[in-house]
Amino acid sequence: MGDLIPVELESSDLMSVVGVKRLQSYGRQSISLGPVGLYAYPSGAGELETAARDLIGQLKSFTTVMFEWNVRFDHGELAKEIQALGVPCRRTVVHALRIHGDYDRSFAGFNSTTRNLIRRTRREGLVVRRSAQAQDVNAYYDLYERVARTKHRLLYPRSVFEQLLKLEEDVLFVVAQGYNKLIGGAWFFRDGDTALYWHSEMDVQYAKQSPMYAILDCAIRMAHEEGRTFFNFGASSGLPSLEQFKAKWGAEPQYGWHFNWVNPLWQAVHRCKTGLRAYAG
Repeated sequence: MGDLIPVELESSDLMSVVGVKRLQSYGRQSISLGPVGLYAYPSGAGELETAARDLIGQLKSFTTVMFEWNVRFDHGELAKEIQALGVPCRRTVVHALRIHGDYDRSFAGFNSTTRNLIRRTRREGLVVRRSAQAQDVNAYYDLYERVARTKHRLLYPRSVFEQLLKLEEDVLFVVAQGYNKLIGGAWFFRDGDTALYWHSEMDVQYAKQSPMYAILDCAIRMAHEEGRTFFNFGASSGLPSLEQFKAKWGAEPQYGWHFNWVNPLWQAVHRCKTGLRAYAG
């Protein structure tokens, strides 16, 4: 299996969508539009029906072993067009805070515990700020690496975060500073008219100081300032504790789509190879 490679597909009416592909043996590839919890929507001024037909046609190529396409909860028209083309899908759920009015209106919708913890972080003098500094990324990654190895979690390479830092127009990196060190951080994507909470980590030694409450509050305030319509907390993997945490911010379940197509030709080849191995054994 090779490294991930950026890919851009374009329809006949010049609508385009981006994602990543992974090269496999014999010139094959797998493609992900909207990897690692992100979403993909065709950009451009063409017709959505035409774009979906052309893009799916390109994705269903001989060399493609499989492709996946994550469609955001408020992009139902796109999902409808992809479904009409016979691509299998399942519904996905995230929790999202609908943003309307000013920040104070959202703050009033947080539950009392969340509001009190935010006020406490302000009283205790935690410094919460957006960062574009490599040293903050290094401190964040050192913290993330330590926690990930302890809990046996998937570990993204350091280079992923170094590259994200360069995407200042699309990505926000927010950190919490206290006790002369970085004690928490989080990454947010500007995803059209929504803000997406993607990744975070905190120093568990300072959990009682609630740095993530301060960081999320800062990000929600920025989403208001930028005129977003939703603050997307992302998926909870069916964990009740995560769902309850997001509900404390006034976030509600929103249902999206995960499309996944597996090339029947390569499925058949795989079955044959598996059968031959079993027979030979």
